[in-house]
Amino acid sequence: MVAVAIGTVVLACRDIATQPPPPAATPGVFTFGGPPASGSPSPSPAVVSTSDVEEARRLMSQGNLAQAVPLLQKATAENPGNAEYPHLLGRALWATGDRESALASYEQAARLDPGAYRLEFAQALETMGRTDEAAAQLEAALVAQPGATIVQEGLSRIYYNKGEFAKAVPLLESVAARTKDPVVMQQLAFAADKAGDPERAISTYREVLAVQPRADVARGLLAESLLASGRSNEALTVLQEGVQAAPNAPLLQRGLGSVFERSGRPAEAAAAYREYTRLAPNAPDAAEVAARAARLEASVKGS
Repeated sequence: MVAVAIGTVVLACRDIATQPPPPAATPGVFTFGGPPASGSPSPSPAVVSTSDVEEARRLMSQGNLAQAVPLLQKATAENPGNAEYPHLLGRALWATGDRESALASYEQAARLDPGAYRLEFAQALETMGRTDEAAAQLEAALVAQPGATIVQEGLSRIYYNKGEFAKAVPLLESVAARTKDPVVMQQLAFAADKAGDPERAISTYREVLAVQPRADVARGLLAESLLASGRSNEALTVLQEGVQAAPNAPLLQRGLGSVFERSGRPAEAAAAYREYTRLAPNAPDAAEVAARAARLEASVKGS
């Protein structure tokens, strides 16, 4: 198996019921929308004494990374065709905090044995914020292994986080088909919506809710997609069903208020906003939502 030193590849927080959407594209409007992780061949024969490498492994297992580094540097220099040694050196350097040097070692290992070490190099690049380079590595890995879920996950995460939703959609589709992961499905729906396929988004959000009816973020995003498609009654129904099942869910109350407001029903919007502030008095936007409710109440009285 490919060793992953940087950390387990993940796409998102697994708590889909409370996972916040990406930042709203239009400030000041209460919406849910907006731009919301093989086997190795045997190493070539070592020239350096294997006891040095084994000692380095022992030191690394004990957390003595700085002491392991010179042994692995020697092994790497004396065995230029062996991918395992720069890979181990990269891990040791990364753990000591010398990440630029670690990247150079990871790159050397990936160049010598892409199948075994390119993924870890890509993850290191992504962690360092060099996402374009990470994407290039993962794209090459995907050519070599078209069905590798872990590669698709990593590449889809980069595209999704960069807002390149059209590129993310086919990768997320493949991962979702294999894993049936509701978090991935929610990301697929969001990406499809932003890529200009609202019907695909709507149907996928409904699939998420069929698996996890308490996925409040997915429910709110579904309501947004329905409202944007001119189906305000369906949007209200989706949120009202959620509120009926979970009357103490503040996120749903805020979303319900937003849809009521944009549907021209200010009194009901104000009531929902008031309920939101009652349920979440310490929320960062509680004061703003309360002020919005007050304005709507004043407009109803003045009409």
